[in-house]
Amino acid sequence: MIRASVVGASGYGGAELIRLLRAHPEVEPVGFFSRTFEGRPLAEAWPQLSEGAFHGLERAIEEADVVFLATPNGVAMELAPRILEAGKRVIDLSADFRLPKEVFEAWYRMPHRAEALLSQARYGLVELHRPELPGARLVANPGCYVTAATLALSPLAAEGLIETLLVNAASGVSGAGRGAEGTAFAEVNEDYRPYKPAGVHRHTPEIEQNLGRVAAQGRWVETHGPARPLRLTFVPHLVPMTRGILVTAYVRLREALEESAIFERYRQFFAGEPFVRVTEALPRTKGVFAANTTWISLRKDARTGWVVVFAAIDNLVKGAAGQAVQNMNIIFGLEETLGLSAEGLWP
Repeated sequence: MIRASVVGASGYGGAELIRLLRAHPEVEPVGFFSRTFEGRPLAEAWPQLSEGAFHGLERAIEEADVVFLATPNGVAMELAPRILEAGKRVIDLSADFRLPKEVFEAWYRMPHRAEALLSQARYGLVELHRPELPGARLVANPGCYVTAATLALSPLAAEGLIETLLVNAASGVSGAGRGAEGTAFAEVNEDYRPYKPAGVHRHTPEIEQNLGRVAAQGRWVETHGPARPLRLTFVPHLVPMTRGILVTAYVRLREALEESAIFERYRQFFAGEPFVRVTEALPRTKGVFAANTTWISLRKDARTGWVVVFAAIDNLVKGAAGQAVQNMNIIFGLEETLGLSAEGLWP
């Protein structure tokens, strides 16, 4: 049994990790830490949980084989060196180890205090990085917008087909975090709004980095391998639902291709992937609710030549906790799908 702990267990991603890890047949959860709820029953933060308590940080680290850091940006870089020195593995759900130092500091506006670990980190988007993940000590788990946009566009990037790229995305309110400002019911209900548009949102350079790596390296990507320069316009929106991400990407291709030929490229690229679904039916967030699946489809506008690619994920599962468990399975040599569902809950 793998002994697992969650640091940051009172956030939405932490709650989803608790749910998944408790149901995992090869995991023994040994620690759930929250600075706010330390020493108190889990039910005080999560009423749906009838048993268990939040533990101290020392127990969460010392008793675990792997520690999931579901913490705000800037915390993992403080904790990861200590956890790794203790011989544990780290799966970080924040942005601390996803980007080069200079890019991180420019976009997140804080100094990186664990630069020496950046070269050890492996980027945990399994569908692109699977060969380099087994045995990894430090995994940078991608976030929700980045996961959906990267998988939606990687088949085109791998063939160097992207000429112009616009990414429009909508997220459920849980993506903002439990304590985010401006997410009260009275503010988000019956409302739909863009935020941080046109080159301002912090996930922009990560999407560009990922697609640039795929364009330079092809189907399988190394975290510290080469990347081609790639730029996109990214516009996120907040939608009045609890969870889910829907990406709509508009692509001008370098080569004229029929819609059927593009679909075939997508099916070949993702052939055998247990958590990617490519269909002609258009994706819906309800179709991936509570699943670790990315549902992808596309259309070609015959009048303008633009290709429109759609992708849906559950932001708390494939966009956070489920992807983290998928990474855990691989680094410990377990079946990749263990403890995860590819089918969403409906309705």
